Amino acid sequence: MSVVVACTAAPSINRDTCDPEALFPDPECVPDAGTDAGDADASDDAVNPGPQAIECPGRCVPEPSSESAGDWPRTTMLLWYGPRELAPANCDEARKLGGYSDDVELFEKYRRFAYLDAPPAACECSCPASEGSCTKLPETIEVRAGTCAEDGASALPFGGPVGWDGSCTSTNALPAGADCGGEPCAQSVYASPLPGPTSEACPAITKPAAFTKTTDWRWIGLACEAKEREGRCETATHRCMYDMPYPFLQCVALKGIHDKCPGNYDRYDPIYLYGEVPIDTRGCTTCECGGSPVGSGCIGNLRFYSDGACTTGANTVDVASFDEQCTNVFPPGRALGSKAITDLAYIPGLCLATGGEPTGAASEDPADAVTFCCLAPFEFAE
Repeated sequence: MSVVVACTAAPSINRDTCDPEALFPDPECVPDAGTDAGDADASDDAVNPGPQAIECPGRCVPEPSSESAGDWPRTTMLLWYGPRELAPANCDEARKLGGYSDDVELFEKYRRFAYLDAPPAACECSCPASEGSCTKLPETIEVRAGTCAEDGASALPFGGPVGWDGSCTSTNALPAGADCGGEPCAQSVYASPLPGPTSEACPAITKPAAFTKTTDWRWIGLACEAKEREGRCETATHRCMYDMPYPFLQCVALKGIHDKCPGNYDRYDPIYLYGEVPIDTRGCTTCECGGSPVGSGCIGNLRFYSDGACTTGANTVDVASFDEQCTNVFPPGRALGSKAITDLAYIPGLCLATGGEPTGAASEDPADAVTFCCLAPFEFAE
């Protein structure tokens, strides 16, 4: 007889070829009580069949024996042990599965679990956006004698004075109809990218990580007790008990972790079942924010007008540090008398976090464990 129990696979067992006390014994394994069990002349030399039911409508179950049986209860309980999704909801449902009528009462004694599934915590770190400022203007602003789609068009400077702060200026104004080689000079306005932020930083912050964790048990053990059945067995050390077909097992149970079963219950390894709440130290390391931002930049508006005071015939074009900008002038050749750059603004970047690594683990709580020693063999479908 061998038993294999592991955390990653259901236990399996190879039964003896002949076991008259098995839950489903081979008929050939049950000794013949004689040609007529009630015949007073039956041979006294007939093989003793062992404890047999005498007026017991259930199953005669032995009391625990041997020196290690002292703390174990005298009677068994019915244990449903298997995948959680297949388990009966309660002992009343278990009674119905066993085919017993409503007058048979089964009481829940234990509800315990096996095969803990508790992966590490899922950690999440987040940091506030970066902070910064933008004060610099495009290095180059030009009026081009060609549309934005034309390469190599001649150009005239259209920037502001030295030290320009972006306020309205008529420097490099261009009158209406200005000619550049036989075509209007004012066909498009080009601006180089804005310079990047003048200053920026990610706030230096240390904070706990947000995390989630899941806990599940793949198997459950539902232990139900019932009163002894009316009837008696051949020996006083056997009890007449209610019985149910597999996967219900006839077991004795004792709180705690016990590596040795009573002598007549020790053919199979003990089943250890645990309370639903495990010992759980799962968490995450703290999050650290800081360093250089990613994706930050500057943005603003280039405004140009027909008059010299930034009041008439306005056009507005977005300028940014991410790329150059070009916009066509309509109608071509119109006056470009003044310009201004306004609304300079900082675009925050992402501040990347460090830390947030899973820590700890979840494990079965031995303080809430119950050990089951069972008569019926473990038989699980492969």
